[in-house]
Amino acid sequence: MTGSLEDIRAEIDALDTELRAGLLRRAQLVAQIAAAKAANGNAATPFRPMREMQQMRALRAWQQAEAPMLSTAGLQAIWREIIGMALSQQGGMSVYASPAAQAAARAHFGASLAYGDAPGDLSELAGNGRALIVLSLAEACAPPDGMGVFARLPLDGAAACLCYGAQINEDPIAAGGVYLVRRTTARDGDNVLFTGDDYVLVETRAPENDAIWGGFLTLEDTVSETEK
Repeated sequence: MTGSLEDIRAEIDALDTELRAGLLRRAQLVAQIAAAKAANGNAATPFRPMREMQQMRALRAWQQAEAPMLSTAGLQAIWREIIGMALSQQGGMSVYASPAAQAAARAHFGASLAYGDAPGDLSELAGNGRALIVLSLAEACAPPDGMGVFARLPLDGAAACLCYGAQINEDPIAAGGVYLVRRTTARDGDNVLFTGDDYVLVETRAPENDAIWGGFLTLEDTVSETEK
């Protein structure tokens, strides 16, 4: 039997209180992680892109299986804000985006991080473990030493931007991800992200003698069956 409007609102208020308590408990655990990293000398960057995408994949799988009535975009935005708050809590990150990539950067990384303009030379930020750079595909360039591409944006739909950051020792293939490769021409099994005048940027699990720009997880498996 459906309760009265007042009863339903009271239950929503109680759930909101639980959500706030859950966020506080999560923040307390993040503080413990930050302290452990500092004690182990691993506090240079709080950013772990593979773990973040594993969380986003789990959220998407839950939404599809348990909560299809909830907006996928809305859930992703909420979760990205939670992740951004955690990064801010651990000392923060700075996101440097080109004008063409500003909107995508802010939509992905949320309101808790600092924003600035992308430098013309990415090597200016290559030694900064708390710097992230977002460029449109048309502006994309090879990452300098110590930096790699760790994501493409948006997470859903056709790729429009690439995210650069400090290179972290994470194996995208072992985690079920792909390499981002610059080839002269696409090959069977490639997922082509961008076609330039004399090159293509592709996602692949089989890089050969081509320039590897980075590696990452995607929300869905976008590499064709011929490459598996």
